Amino acid sequence: MSVIQLENDTQVSVVWYGNEKSTSFKNFSQPNWSELISRLSIPQNNGNKYARGTAVYGDVADGVDDEGNEYRKYRNNDNVLYRDVLVLDYDDEDDLNMLHKSIKSELEGFAWFWHTTFRHTNESPRIRLYVPLSKRISANEYRAYVRTLAQKIACKIDEGSYQPSRAMALPVRKSNESPFEFQYNDAAILDKSTLKNWAKLFDISSEENSNRNFKRRDASHWEEKAFGVSEGGRNSSLASILGHLFQRRVNEHIIYSFAQMWGQSCTPPMNEREINATFYSIMKKHYNN
Repeated sequence: MSVIQLENDTQVSVVWYGNEKSTSFKNFSQPNWSELISRLSIPQNNGNKYARGTAVYGDVADGVDDEGNEYRKYRNNDNVLYRDVLVLDYDDEDDLNMLHKSIKSELEGFAWFWHTTFRHTNESPRIRLYVPLSKRISANEYRAYVRTLAQKIACKIDEGSYQPSRAMALPVRKSNESPFEFQYNDAAILDKSTLKNWAKLFDISSEENSNRNFKRRDASHWEEKAFGVSEGGRNSSLASILGHLFQRRVNEHIIYSFAQMWGQSCTPPMNEREINATFYSIMKKHYNN
């Protein structure tokens, strides 16, 4: 594979998965931005859009599912350690040329890359835009800055783009006859201070969850979870509670003992292995941020 040569380059993080499933972790690597976009610029021909696998552009912690099974780089929003590339999907624009011009104009002076995706046709364009960052950002910041770029470019993005843990399919097209395009800009890597300034222009806060999450985590949210929950939501609820306690700087030993007692109050009770896995995953995420 020939590597696209860039004057402006940076290192990015990628968690590679075998398919769209959150348990299909394959590998973690930290290629240069130039290496990544070189790989993304060459599609594979296949009728299955996930044939080549998927990726999260950042890092994800290990975790457990609701059955207590442990997985490396278990993909969900609570397990996202950081992101260092913003990724936006555009599926509803009729004019690819106008969308490209908007991206080029609004992100002038900064690096970006886009390629067409699996269901792209000349009549119904679909692209995925990647913007590398000079500094790692948290899951909450990721939501805010994706929203910021979406408003700045002023074209509708797919709602899934706001999910920090969303795994993106690697470029696949149905056949050689299927159109595939890519474009990139060799410019400065987008810095966090610029993102913050753009967010202020659109009155977007990078310090809190989206409105949907904020409303869900009021007093009634914690009251519902305080004395344990039933099977099907135990791990995600425990992760939510632990994250809440770590954010309020409660001593980690107190948090750990609470986690053990809380897990036993669930129906059915959680086993110690899955409690420990969730605790250490959230603690690692907290200190890495």
